[in-house]
Amino acid sequence: MPIILSYIIIVAGVLLCGLPLLAKKNIPAKAVDLVSTFGAAFLFAVCFLHLVPHVFEGAHDALSCLKPGIWVLVGFLIQLLLEILTRGVEHGHNHNQCCVESEEHHHHHVHPITGLLIGLSLHSFMEGMPLVTSGGQVQLGLLTGIVLHNIPIALVLVTLFVNNEYSTFKSYLLLLLFAVMTPLGSLANHFMLAPAGDFEQPVMGLVVGILLHVSISILFNHDVGKKSKLKFLLIVLAFVLAYFIPDCH
Repeated sequence: MPIILSYIIIVAGVLLCGLPLLAKKNIPAKAVDLVSTFGAAFLFAVCFLHLVPHVFEGAHDALSCLKPGIWVLVGFLIQLLLEILTRGVEHGHNHNQCCVESEEHHHHHVHPITGLLIGLSLHSFMEGMPLVTSGGQVQLGLLTGIVLHNIPIALVLVTLFVNNEYSTFKSYLLLLLFAVMTPLGSLANHFMLAPAGDFEQPVMGLVVGILLHVSISILFNHDVGKKSKLKFLLIVLAFVLAYFIPDCH
């Protein structure tokens, strides 16, 4: 797949989620929850079927496994820190009450969405860094996982923008800002890190740690009841689809 096409798919996927903005409608929480579950399961499977093998490629003993394993743990910790800003929106969580602009006593408080967007942008930037290999090939599994992962995030952002009465233009502008961060992360890795040396393995390790944290958090935050059966089927389907995604290596 051409690299530019992968970038277009990522950006278009986020912007299409903004269609409800035209009708100023909130997104049903149940729909976001189910899409988030499927995306998380797909990411989880992609990590172990496609990404983890390349992180530990060439490691033949415990000592050689130590360094890439450390990068995975560092990525896990980075995601923990990012959630201070994002408040779990990358998990498909919708925090409408804390993200609505307050006009109490005719005074505008600091808008939480600013920090949220900064955190999500950093998350997406790092997520996109290993999208294209040093050989110029697009990692289809990661690309598909990112697109699916971005859907619930974009839907939650749309709901927050509607609740805060943002204009359609401003809302789409902020969605576009979030959408382009993944391609920017990929380009930064290609032009800055890749020529400087062999950073492919550390970058992949960091992203695996980030994705594992996000996917595990979503999958373990499930309801017990009728919806759990549907979620189980979605998880199985995501695992199967991830298995059949071609590996660029």
